[in-house]
Amino acid sequence: MTRLKSLFFTFSALFLATVSCSDDGGQSGTGTNAGDTTTTGGTTTSAGMTTIGGTTTTGGTTTSAGVTTVGSVTTVGSTTTTGGSTTTGGSTTTGGSTTTGGSTTATVGVGGSGGSGGTASTSGAGGTAGGAPEFHIYLAVGQSNMQGAAHVPADPPFHERVQVMQSENCPNDGNPNAYGEWREMFIPIVMCKEGTRPLPGGGPETPIGLGPADSFAVAMAEASGPNVTIGIVGAAHGDTSITQHLPGCTSNCLPSWANNISGAPVVNGTTPLFDWVVDLAKKAQEVGEIKGIIFHQGENDAGDASWPGKVNQYVTALREELGLDPAKVPFVAGELPRTGGSAASHNPLVQQIPNVVENGHFVSSGPMEDGTVLGDRGDGIHWSTESVIEMGKRYAAKMLEAQAASP
Repeated sequence: MTRLKSLFFTFSALFLATVSCSDDGGQSGTGTNAGDTTTTGGTTTSAGMTTIGGTTTTGGTTTSAGVTTVGSVTTVGSTTTTGGSTTTGGSTTTGGSTTTGGSTTATVGVGGSGGSGGTASTSGAGGTAGGAPEFHIYLAVGQSNMQGAAHVPADPPFHERVQVMQSENCPNDGNPNAYGEWREMFIPIVMCKEGTRPLPGGGPETPIGLGPADSFAVAMAEASGPNVTIGIVGAAHGDTSITQHLPGCTSNCLPSWANNISGAPVVNGTTPLFDWVVDLAKKAQEVGEIKGIIFHQGENDAGDASWPGKVNQYVTALREELGLDPAKVPFVAGELPRTGGSAASHNPLVQQIPNVVENGHFVSSGPMEDGTVLGDRGDGIHWSTESVIEMGKRYAAKMLEAQAASP
């Protein structure tokens, strides 16, 4: 995989140095005339065929140093990519899964889909039908409700154009993906499995781990073109106050009961939450662009009048550390479940976010249009399955609205 990436980026650098791609998907170079033959500085164009150095383009087919692109099909050595599917020496990646010698593993996508421990596709998970491949990154931060505490449904949210950055080493889960690696979408999006809890009303214990980022990611993928892959970077931790999320934390940065986050930065024997999200986000920026931040936190700070100001301090520091333009990267916070005891004192603080945070927004936890109440899982704190799915959709709707209003 490293050798193939090196070949691809070397080829890209050489190719871009000699030729530029036009916005309409055509190939343009110095001294090229459609239907004529022109030679300029070693570049020959004849009836749609362009030769630059050792690179030949004919009707959308490009061959250079053993790399051939035909439409959306790319062959590099013995590697073929077609609309997001990759075949390398008998290994095939299509959508979000990899099959090698009859076995299937999670996909590590970089701006699309690729094989875990194999070859990453450069065409993007959805192919190039909607334009050049794009990798849109969203940060999902906060505490337990964002981490994922709702019961996992029988048919969990999933989309083949969603990739997740593994935020913790989870060998006990049977998860082979290491901290900081991209993988296909599966629950939990954030950290490791949290075990089981009784269903509301005294039902049997079933796995938990569903958060708003799951349905948010699917909704964002569905609203985007087929050339866009959605990347989720989850760095949320249960039972944490806003103060523990602020930069500069060097002690008591995690709850007293929690272990350090495996793979994440450690300072004075603890994992600072701010350093954790920054570390993951910078890894994500190597292959994509951060487009927005979703945030759900406040159960540990309910009624604290200083909370909105501290949230602004957190968001401002995060944007500055990552070099993000506030005008182009919306921040969306969510209200707490109104069936819980903290909502009455905390949701009015959440509603202050647009007045305190630049390009800040919030989503309501009020009833659905048909009157359905968005409730908790029976503990007065954490979302129920149906409710957290709806909240994720509301985050997506607000994010799209904010992005449409951005310059």
